[in-house]
Order: sequence, then C-alpha cells, then structure tokens
Amino acid sequence: MLVKLTNLDRLISLLKDGKWHSSDELAIKVSWRFGHTVFEARKKGYLIEKRKVAHNQFQYRLLAA
Repeated sequence: MLVKLTNLDRLISLLKDGKWHSSDELAIKVSWRFGHTVFEARKKGYLIEKRKVAHNQFQYRLLAA
C-alpha cells in the first residue's frame, strides 16, 4: 500500500534537522504554497523560525520542541 505524504509531513521531515532551509528549497520539496503549510505547522504547535537573508529571500528552520 502506497502512503501519500502530506505537505505537512514533507515540511516537518525536511526541517527536523534543525538547519536553515531556503524558501526556494521549500517551494521545490514541499509545495510552491509552502507558506500555508508553515502556517498549518505553527497552528499544530511546531516552532518554525524565519529569517530574512536578502531582499525578498527567507530561510526557515524548526526549533527543537
């Protein structure tokens, strides 16, 4: 049986290393609408940090719970 990962599953598995990940990487590996998935994750209690690295470029990481 094939299990389909949700965008939330993909986001958390990518960010769980605690390292910074670019918005470009999240758009490719999670969804081009990854911002909504970050919002969902935060609503579920995940602590996701965001930092600006250049004009209109951001990085995200998951903080240890």
